[in-house]
Amino acid sequence: MSADTSHYVYERPASGEYEVEYGERERHTSMLTTWSPAQIIGLIIGIGITVLGFAAIAETGFDTDHIYTPHAETWSLWHSPLFALIEVGFGVLVILAAVVPGGARGFMALLGAAAVSFGLVVLVEDVPNRLNHWLGVEDRNGVFYLLVGGVLLLTAIVSPVFTRKTRRHVVRDEQRVVA
Repeated sequence: MSADTSHYVYERPASGEYEVEYGERERHTSMLTTWSPAQIIGLIIGIGITVLGFAAIAETGFDTDHIYTPHAETWSLWHSPLFALIEVGFGVLVILAAVVPGGARGFMALLGAAAVSFGLVVLVEDVPNRLNHWLGVEDRNGVFYLLVGGVLLLTAIVSPVFTRKTRRHVVRDEQRVVA
């Protein structure tokens, strides 16, 4: 029932002089509002990486014929146009995980694990390698994504979820009407 709807039942006894009217009115509805500190941290990281990706696209330009070149340094991190586009997509996914009420912590943990894995691969590979050619990444990028992914992963696992409840209150009326 919606908040302002009423539902009444009329009952006539087989022998009697009155009619009984029962009614229900719903005053408050049940609501759950959830939030988590992981949402705030996820929004900050998501917005930061998205802005970094757009700044890198502005720095490198984006030509579909040459998505691997040029390599440019943006905010002390090296990028190719392809990597800048990947960063924008990653940042948007982190933002989407963060805006879900209570935070989509499983998805945020998956994104954090992917960033940690990418950071480790960049750090382990010797330069020059294909990642360096395709994405323009160096050790600083690996350290950056290792830290960002670690923060996302740790936040998604450890952060509590707070829930506030509003209870449903039903008022029942009984009224005798003489027929």
